[in-house]
Amino acid sequence: MEISNLPFEVEIRCYFNSYGEAYEKVPFLRACLQKEDTWITTFFGQELFKSGQLLRIGNVYYYEEEKWYLDWKGPDIGEFANIRQEFGEDITAGIADSIIMKQIGGRTDIATPDEAARELERLGHRKFMSFWGRNNGGLYEPLDVSIKLMFCPLLKYPLMVEFEKTAATEEEAKQCESALHDLCYDLKIQDRLVKEEPPSLLYDAMFSEKSEK
Repeated sequence: MEISNLPFEVEIRCYFNSYGEAYEKVPFLRACLQKEDTWITTFFGQELFKSGQLLRIGNVYYYEEEKWYLDWKGPDIGEFANIRQEFGEDITAGIADSIIMKQIGGRTDIATPDEAARELERLGHRKFMSFWGRNNGGLYEPLDVSIKLMFCPLLKYPLMVEFEKTAATEEEAKQCESALHDLCYDLKIQDRLVKEEPPSLLYDAMFSEKSEK
């Protein structure tokens, strides 16, 4: 699956043992956090996942507002950071002419989030894992870095801080990766770095356990 001219998401994350430790190690964290949401994410297409792509439907609750998204992410091309092209569509009230559905050969007019899930299943991209969590997010303006404090009890590292920048080109993405590298070492939290993304941590926990039985 390829969608041209997509921006790149460049991100790193570090684990902490408590909220207090996170605020201590990242001094500007508490002041940056402006919004809280809870979420449930469901992944479709295990073979796509194994190829390095992500296809998912996310359900996000922000105060009284509920949103649904259909997302696709390309393979990770990063070294220090995770670098992926990403594209998302708001399907809360359905969507007409879905670019993601068009790319995977599905019906492009979708009336509801449930219909989107059924269409993915019809195409052979079956649901294979889900998880939930709570995010507190904001922006660290001096470096134009998005900050997210994520709690997800199903993961090996339940509490993580994610630092993210967005780039228009691969060359710019590499520059963002360098900036996040410097930030990580300036904060002296390189020993807390988690290279695996949350979906990979969940997949390893779910399927490595099954293979060991």
